[in-house]
Amino acid sequence: MEYIFSDEMLKLFDHFTSLTGVRIAFCSLSGEGLYIGKSRRICSYCSVRRRSKAFKDACLADDRRGREVALEKGGVHFYPCHAGLGEAVVPVFVGKVPIGYVMIGQFRLAEEQVDSRNLRDTDALGKLPVFSRKKVGDLLGIFQLLVDHMANQSLVGRRDFDLLGPLVERMRRDPSEALSLTDAARYVGLSAPRLSHLFTSMMGIGFKHFQLSQRLELADRIMKTHPDWRIARVAEECGFHDSLYFSRVYKRQRGIPPSKAMQLGNN
Repeated sequence: MEYIFSDEMLKLFDHFTSLTGVRIAFCSLSGEGLYIGKSRRICSYCSVRRRSKAFKDACLADDRRGREVALEKGGVHFYPCHAGLGEAVVPVFVGKVPIGYVMIGQFRLAEEQVDSRNLRDTDALGKLPVFSRKKVGDLLGIFQLLVDHMANQSLVGRRDFDLLGPLVERMRRDPSEALSLTDAARYVGLSAPRLSHLFTSMMGIGFKHFQLSQRLELADRIMKTHPDWRIARVAEECGFHDSLYFSRVYKRQRGIPPSKAMQLGNN
């Protein structure tokens, strides 16, 4: 999908890298780097070490997990990568919908030692910016403010969000609505196959999966506030017409049946 980057956002990224010496990149939901401040490549240390497939796979796994945690937190997440270098990531939202991530790194922590196998590694590590733990806090504070400014001033967007954003908000607002893919496609003026493709690309999950996740979140809220309700009523309120199907789906997704979840929420 096509992203829209404002000139101001591009300048902010370039200034951030020039000022801090830290690489900053805007990434898609899948982690693809789409714009990098000053076109800064990954550090030479990582570039050399990534020639090892095992090392590269570990790097990619760190980044993927970092994005997942940041999305769960809804804000900046700092983590040391498996090589001991510092990285941070924060999700970018349009409304309540994530459209990508901004990542910074790598940099060294003054208090931490990084594995150096030879003089080439030592030389490469010596070129990385170094921050104390306190300075890392300042760096992350600026990083979060920069991304908040991007979101508040709409400095980045996705063309598909302009089309699908109202649909996503509708599904969040009323998860119990009996909205089929065909109905949703008619709502946004697309064919059902085209909507299905765009929705998965934008949200990272399919239309039905997203609808189900919203209904289960609604069920969690209802069972917490109304622990005396029967499961059948909870299911109906969440848009499930078959309480047995609701119970099976809930257990598959949550690991416990809704009756157990209701008991736990009432303790």
